[in-house]
Amino acid sequence: MPRHSPCAIANEFLRRRGSSEYPSQMYIQKLVAIANGWNLAINGEPLVNSAPQAWKNGPVFRQIWDFIKEGGHKGPNCEIADPVTGQIVTGRVSGSEQDIIDHVWKKYRNYTPQQLSDLTHQANSPWAHAYFEKGRNAEIDTERTRQYYIKLALAGRSHAEEEQSIQTAGRINAA
Repeated sequence: MPRHSPCAIANEFLRRRGSSEYPSQMYIQKLVAIANGWNLAINGEPLVNSAPQAWKNGPVFRQIWDFIKEGGHKGPNCEIADPVTGQIVTGRVSGSEQDIIDHVWKKYRNYTPQQLSDLTHQANSPWAHAYFEKGRNAEIDTERTRQYYIKLALAGRSHAEEEQSIQTAGRINAA
């Protein structure tokens, strides 16, 4: 059962970022969406307790959008705060969830907001299905997201195995 608010996961990325400059909404929204997808594929459950919506520029978690709009950022890492209480949103992330967040951070942290948005706009992506088949701002299907990220994982593994085979063959032929 997902235990985390989208803002708590966004704050995990903001702490890793460690900057007093405000990030764009697009940047943080896409990192949370990507982490949620990888958690679905690897740990078998959503990382967050709500599904993203298919907005024009990709997946958007309404809570992140609303909290930033209404409450803004707080503290040295520009973390998202609850607009009612003013408290920074936190959650208890398990070790396997931390691994997913760390992996996503390492892989995608240097992408621009537009590059992250472009990643979520791939053909047959969960966003594309929701946006073009259900309509703008439709909820993105969790199971479709899980299947999409499983395919990405399998494609990545296949590519890595192919690279390893090529390297091994090269060493054998050189010997």
